[in-house]
Amino acid sequence: METRPFGKTGASFPILSFGGQRIVDEHQCTEDEAIEIVNTAIDRGIRYFDTAWIYSWGQAETRMGHVVKHRRDEMWIATKVWDTTRDGARRQLEESLTRLQTDHVDEWRLHNVWDYARLDAFTGPGGALEAAIQARDEGLVRYISISSHTDPQILVEALDRFPFDSALMAASALDHFILSFAEEFLPLANARVVATIAMKVLGLGSLTHEVERSLRYALSLPVSTVIVGMESMAQLEQNLTIAESFVPMTDEERLAFFRDIIPLVRPDKLRWKATNWENPTEWVSRDRGRS
Repeated sequence: METRPFGKTGASFPILSFGGQRIVDEHQCTEDEAIEIVNTAIDRGIRYFDTAWIYSWGQAETRMGHVVKHRRDEMWIATKVWDTTRDGARRQLEESLTRLQTDHVDEWRLHNVWDYARLDAFTGPGGALEAAIQARDEGLVRYISISSHTDPQILVEALDRFPFDSALMAASALDHFILSFAEEFLPLANARVVATIAMKVLGLGSLTHEVERSLRYALSLPVSTVIVGMESMAQLEQNLTIAESFVPMTDEERLAFFRDIIPLVRPDKLRWKATNWENPTEWVSRDRGRS
């Protein structure tokens, strides 16, 4: 697979990376299957593994940890913190390290900053960012990251507050049309040499009928790598095949893809950009949570 530099870290990764949210019972993936999938991903060249403290009440981290225990040197591990407070975040980091069976993570991410109030809580006095800086000083965390699914301007503001090493962002083809991280955040991040990770590539299931074009769209963006959640060997093989033979989309191909999927650009198909996840009928406002 093609590899790309990862911001200022000095590392480079293949364009396809592993999203660890789905290797859990909740997605009909057994522990033995999860271990086989992660091991096979490493064997086939994937190096970047993303997970989170909150995924399936810790099961996702625990299952990845069964592989980390034996293959830590072959894996770049990014996990996330949900708690916005310094002390709560520290507790979650310690739990993540225990589940992952490692003494450090390569990236620790402030998870899902959906509005400015949550950004304020994370980055303000007594916030989780203070815990991240301390953990980095102690060697428990190598790089500090942030993620947002909702509004690209929140990540723009975040980079003005702190020099985050990386940012995880929603970058499916559907996301192109509303509050676009690809249009509004990615150019700034690249100008500042901040590593960028694309997620939500299949639109949380809305684009599973268009796996090849959806993945090619994301891989064609100037991002550092693309994470895809995979709950079966068949999905892993399909995604590897696409990534290993990747050729960037032409303008004509992208336009044709956009024409085909534009009817899906609705709040119920992009719940992460709706005002209410359970009742997604309206788009979120840009200034949500701004004091």
